[in-house]
Amino acid sequence: MKNNRWKSAELRNAMMVSTFFFLWLAIFFGESVEEVLAFTLIFSFGILHGANDLEILRRKGIGGNQKRTGLSILAAYIGFVGLSALLFYLLPILALSLFIAFSAYHFGEQHWVKRKGNSKRLQKLLYLTYGLVVLFLLFYAHRAEVSEIIYDISGYAPPGDWIAYILFGSFLLFLTLAFSNFYISQFLRYILRELLLLGLFFVVFNTASLLWAFAIYFVVWHSIPSLADQVRLLYGNISLKSGKKYLKASAIYWIGALFTLALAFMFLKDSEYGYLPLFFSFLAAITFPHVLVITRLYGNQDKA
Repeated sequence: MKNNRWKSAELRNAMMVSTFFFLWLAIFFGESVEEVLAFTLIFSFGILHGANDLEILRRKGIGGNQKRTGLSILAAYIGFVGLSALLFYLLPILALSLFIAFSAYHFGEQHWVKRKGNSKRLQKLLYLTYGLVVLFLLFYAHRAEVSEIIYDISGYAPPGDWIAYILFGSFLLFLTLAFSNFYISQFLRYILRELLLLGLFFVVFNTASLLWAFAIYFVVWHSIPSLADQVRLLYGNISLKSGKKYLKASAIYWIGALFTLALAFMFLKDSEYGYLPLFFSFLAAITFPHVLVITRLYGNQDKA
């Protein structure tokens, strides 16, 4: 336990140093360099952190013949991703709204899951509102580009001030829920830390390009801590040996996800859709099942 706490502190320090280093890169390099670096981080750590979902499901006690169960889980998972992609084609504005909500909950859950409050219901709402604050801080810093991407995906032109209203409302709800769900001493300790962290995100989001800003948060503040949590919960500790086990279990799915995205880019590169809308649509399709798997993983940990 003490060793895990030490590793968590080490990880937080590394995340802070990485954030300032990547912020420095945003100041000295142009947008084209930022895009290359962003895709490199997202396609490595970002996609990898969701590539072990099937192993998580397999190790969480699903019964039946192991071979048959593994194949049925794989088929169901691919089907879920396919249905998510189909939803983007048939009802893009609904799919996009669900993607934002699922992502917000997922980001908030990973960030707050270790801080146990007084109410599980309030805790889940806290996850959602915190994630919305982070996402809409990013959207607000790049509101013109975000509105253009939404239009490219859905054909819907959102009203001018929608991002500001949702950001302000989410922030007030987040503060209210945090105050209601924690003892006053916990609230003061947590909220001061989070306000400083949100201030750092504000600087990063307003300094870097949209894709680079998203990559910094998604990889440094979400994917890497999530990878650490998954390794610890699956294999008991964070070590080189358990890291190798994670890579071995997830490699084929990680490569498969990258191959699928490469095919999509190849066939749609000359379309009017644009690579950023395509990229975020792909990310959404693989996000929906991943969020459900990780929520189950954390839920099983609470029951243990």
